Amino acid sequence: MLGYQTNPQWRDMSDFVVHFTKPGPPYRDAYQNMMSILGARTLIPGAEGFGIARREPAVAERHRSVCFSEIPLDQLARLVQRRSLYGIGFSKSYILSQGGGPVWYVQYASPAHLALKHQVERALAAPSPQQEPIWSMTPFVDIQGDHHNAPYSYRFDWEREWRVPGLLRFTEYDVAALFLPEELHDTAREFFTWAVREKAGPGYFCPCLDPLWKSNQIAEALAKHASDSVRLKAG
Repeated sequence: MLGYQTNPQWRDMSDFVVHFTKPGPPYRDAYQNMMSILGARTLIPGAEGFGIARREPAVAERHRSVCFSEIPLDQLARLVQRRSLYGIGFSKSYILSQGGGPVWYVQYASPAHLALKHQVERALAAPSPQQEPIWSMTPFVDIQGDHHNAPYSYRFDWEREWRVPGLLRFTEYDVAALFLPEELHDTAREFFTWAVREKAGPGYFCPCLDPLWKSNQIAEALAKHASDSVRLKAG
């Protein structure tokens, strides 16, 4: 799982994306928010949309999205600092199959930005603006600049973001990994075992990873999980 497209040397890239929870509704605790998501098998977008046309009332709802990051699994510390230690990982192939994809970061006032702005204005002026095809693209386009381009001065490209417009429904078999502190790994596994046994909810038996682990620790955990899975299938 470390590396890209079977090449373990491409450590600056990843075949996976991660969604980290934060303290806040419905719970004040990021761990409880993650467990709530896993229990519901659903990621729900926030009230605020994303993308170049997110503030256009006629199509604002089309821009509400679930967000992920493709930062490699052994380099997640900067995401942890802004969010929490709790997250859910998916393969990129799964996210693509659900209509998701990477965000395009476009420089403010560049030819690409001006062309996109013109197309957005044309679509909004159309007889049926909600039916214009451009809204399938605009949730994936962010405008960014520098300190001369307020309100676009903050650069988001360090997040290496992916999005899925609308909510994302998944099964326990679609989740590639769970992220939480090492001291909670056994507790999480025991809970999921209990949930399946008591038919109280889904069980997630994918790898548990600490997002602050070094690459060798992550590689070891992934290898052990793969070995255990092979042994269980053989038995």
